[in-house]
Amino acid sequence: MVAGRLILPGDLSRPDPAPASGRVAVVMPALTAAGAQRVSLELAEGLLDAGVDVDLVVGTDVGELRSEVPARARLFVLGRGRRVALCLPPLVAYLRSRRPRAVISCLDHMNILCIAAARFVRPRPWVMVTEHNTLSTSSRQSGDHRDHVMPHVMALAYRGADRIVAVSDGVADDLARTARLPRARIHTVYNPVRFERVAAAAASPVDHPWLAPEAGPVVLAVGRLVAQKDYPTLLHAFVRLPESFRLIILGDGPDRSALEKLVVDLGLAGKVDLHGFVDNPYPYFAAADVFALSSRWEGLPTVLIEALAFAAPIVATDCPSGPLEILEHGRWGRLVPVGDSAALADAIVDAAASPTPRPAGACDRYQLGTVTRRYLDLLPSSVTGPPPTSAVGPGEAGDGGPPPGRGGQPTGR
Repeated sequence: MVAGRLILPGDLSRPDPAPASGRVAVVMPALTAAGAQRVSLELAEGLLDAGVDVDLVVGTDVGELRSEVPARARLFVLGRGRRVALCLPPLVAYLRSRRPRAVISCLDHMNILCIAAARFVRPRPWVMVTEHNTLSTSSRQSGDHRDHVMPHVMALAYRGADRIVAVSDGVADDLARTARLPRARIHTVYNPVRFERVAAAAASPVDHPWLAPEAGPVVLAVGRLVAQKDYPTLLHAFVRLPESFRLIILGDGPDRSALEKLVVDLGLAGKVDLHGFVDNPYPYFAAADVFALSSRWEGLPTVLIEALAFAAPIVATDCPSGPLEILEHGRWGRLVPVGDSAALADAIVDAAASPTPRPAGACDRYQLGTVTRRYLDLLPSSVTGPPPTSAVGPGEAGDGGPPPGRGGQPTGR
């Protein structure tokens, strides 16, 4: 995919003389290869497919996903590196110049920044914030002391959002409880996946000796090498597996050195490949014998949704939140307790021997068109109607969206 047209803050000195009706700004901190950023790019493309004029606004355009920016989107780089707080002045300048009718942002720091920036602009753009992680766990587990107070900050800031979207019911329930927000204000919308693109990419050849037809069973895990993914538990589980099993982990991150040492200490050298980040992981999905997710916490892991499209059986921890909903309480894969290496090992062996069949319909609620329609239903009438006025405040009647609640998103519950 060719990246969209790049516009820097200096290009925003004049207001857009004729802003397109229905312009939406999709805002995120960076283009790093993380789940929330991938979802934002997919959503931008879905909105473009629906005829919406989309600006993609990022704090920095550095990251592995730079080449995946939709060619039809305009890319605005606020140019303040990874310090989200420093993006406030250029974000206000962007909003005043481009005058989007609505802003859709992801990740808590950027969400708060967008709510704040909108207050400096008239007419005030409509702001939808999206939550992609389990707040109670992510704030508690973070090594950054600022994240420990984030639930209290969000409790105040999110009152200024027009819509709050969570990527799973588990995330929504936890957000309401942890940030003391009315549960009825939080809508659940699942992450989108372009399965036709996944299938096309999976047809590419994969050059790995362990994935040859005559090789033994291969377990695949995909995700950044960070504490959240709990790869140590997966490695300890692998010690219990038969000698013929191999493990490939796709992804990179700050825990690489520690994990490399653990592989050696556990005697798994030659059985585990910390393969690093790859642009196209889908041939690995297609060739693997088991897909494993060992996370301590998630929001709605997109890799698990993508795994539904392949034949390999799935084993995942029943972590907060997402795997329970994606696998529909174990219908489409095996769920094990968090941090239990013995249960994880047993489930992997069982899955390799007795795969769980999955019908094609297991993926339907994650189709990009379905998810895009959910977002369009939640956007205000001002996106396609007359310009918004500053007379209507956040969450008040007149914003043109549907009534609050779970929004009819199917969950399998």
